[in-house]
Amino acid sequence: MTRSSRIAEYWALAWVCLLFAGLAFVAPIAQPQDYHRFADSRALSLGPIALPHAADVLTSLAFVAAGLAGLPRCSRSMPAQYLPLTVFFTGLVLTGIGSVWYHLSPTDVSLVWDRLAMTIAFAGAVGSLGAERLGPAAGRRWFLGWQMTGLVAVVLWRLSGDLRLYLVTQFGGLGVLLLWFRLPVAAGMVRLPWGWLLFAYGVAKAFELLDRLIWTLTDGLFSGHPVKHLIAALGVLPMLRVLSERRAGARERRS
Repeated sequence: MTRSSRIAEYWALAWVCLLFAGLAFVAPIAQPQDYHRFADSRALSLGPIALPHAADVLTSLAFVAAGLAGLPRCSRSMPAQYLPLTVFFTGLVLTGIGSVWYHLSPTDVSLVWDRLAMTIAFAGAVGSLGAERLGPAAGRRWFLGWQMTGLVAVVLWRLSGDLRLYLVTQFGGLGVLLLWFRLPVAAGMVRLPWGWLLFAYGVAKAFELLDRLIWTLTDGLFSGHPVKHLIAALGVLPMLRVLSERRAGARERRS
């Protein structure tokens, strides 16, 4: 590990510790029930069956497609990146499935499965970027730590109704990724375009927050939440392209 990467890991650790310390000064945060009332509640008729919340359900499948496209490409990363990157793409598949399940009947109970899957994807992203920019040992530390913390956070929220730890794992993880993605790549690692993924995630979150406003502005044509699904999933495309090019390059060298 270089001096700059060691400093970056210390900054990330300080950021996480600051967030955890802040939990003591923030009152428990309950899940707002308005969150489950999305603007576009239209059903899609499929013969005798009606698919509820069709736009949100169907666009959730974009995560499944992105994850399935990424999984066979993980073998073209370096060994230290392989496990967390595989977990990241697996998490995307599970996020799509969990999101479909949630949007069929949006409640706190169904949201658990969506959030469990997202914590898996987040841990994979943190571990993969950590290995890529800080080195294999750091990648393993952060992957395992973030995975355990995320799973505990979702279980704690479900048992107690308190969202604080979950919010720390989500937005704290985003802060860690922002601290690291501009670092130089560690020796021998594959550089993946995390910046595009982070940008897409930010834009997607904006569409999520503007769900009802977009529904109003488009006169009920579409709302923000389905667009959030599509943009977040599309943010993976540059990563798929890099991994595909690496695979193509390896084939050319063998031939």
